[in-house]
Amino acid sequence: MPTLVHRFVLAGIESEVPPARREIVDKVRAWGVPLDEETADAIRLVASELITNAVVHGKGRVTVTMFNRSGRLVIDVLDGDPSVPRTGRAQPDDENGRGLALVRLLSARCAWEPAGAVSAYGPRWHCPWR
Repeated sequence: MPTLVHRFVLAGIESEVPPARREIVDKVRAWGVPLDEETADAIRLVASELITNAVVHGKGRVTVTMFNRSGRLVIDVLDGDPSVPRTGRAQPDDENGRGLALVRLLSARCAWEPAGAVSAYGPRWHCPWR
């Protein structure tokens, strides 16, 4: 099975997050992947958290690349901040700081890696979906 790829670039503003998560689910469905609402909601949540973190904590434009290979969805989010992302330590009453923990729970694997010395971009979150 060939790898299907879809990439789009955001300016890095918060109002772009809702349409971006819709675009991701719409593209997965356009690829012919059968999605029940629970799975679609989980994909929306993972995409929303990754893109929101890049917009809020990163710098500049945000590049989102999706790969569908051998029945696995990979969501790759790249922003222009070279610093290492930090996972929040949310307290029970905190409203923020749990996003990446949720991403890790819903993804088969989720990891941050530097984009490489030849790239003008910074950290990359690479999250294969089950």
